[in-house]
Amino acid sequence: MKLLPISFRLSRKLLIIVAGVTVLTGASGAAAIFVGRDVLLGPSTETVSGAACTTVTTVRLDRDGQQWLRKYVRSDAKDGEVRVKTALRVAGAVSNAEEADLYQVIMLDAAGPVYRADMRGRAIGAEVLFARDPSAIPGMSAPFVARYTDGKPAGNGEFYGERKELSLDEIKTIVTAMTEREDCVDPNAVAEAGKSGGHGEAKPEGGHEAPADGHASADTAEEGSHEVAASGH
Repeated sequence: MKLLPISFRLSRKLLIIVAGVTVLTGASGAAAIFVGRDVLLGPSTETVSGAACTTVTTVRLDRDGQQWLRKYVRSDAKDGEVRVKTALRVAGAVSNAEEADLYQVIMLDAAGPVYRADMRGRAIGAEVLFARDPSAIPGMSAPFVARYTDGKPAGNGEFYGERKELSLDEIKTIVTAMTEREDCVDPNAVAEAGKSGGHGEAKPEGGHEAPADGHASADTAEEGSHEVAASGH
């Protein structure tokens, strides 16, 4: 009969030891389940600042003495909000690096079209327009326009989800919270730099050189005018 209390005390000690080990080794995992990973570790960089992206081509248009810069980029981001955050980040990076009256960033899927003529309509997963003086740009009434197509892209890189547009307050909140502000990687520039020590001029996909420095063709300029005017609605 005297052995029973001893056995009971040993069992309690063993239970306490096991419980302590469980707390030390499994606390973070359990907390992540009940509290949430973002609460413990903070939101991922992609959620805050957008995803990694690749430059397709950059086009400069001369519109009545104004310089409009349009940049096409790719990303494999499957979430619409991540795509538009990526486009906002790139617009900020480009506006800090180059002078223009209007900046336009067009986000395509990694499986999207190769030729610029096809980079429109359902091929666009997100789009951002930025102008320091929006009153000087036809169809713009605010410094930013940011919109995206919700949902994942189809296998051919086209988007069929609901079209959404961010308010200025939403844009301000996103841009203020960003922890990274890098531009997209330009594979053409990297390749040319490797061949000629950084003195090569990058060319867009498909081998067709994009109009630049105001030498855009008439149909390209007209396309840009239509897209900006539509953004004002």
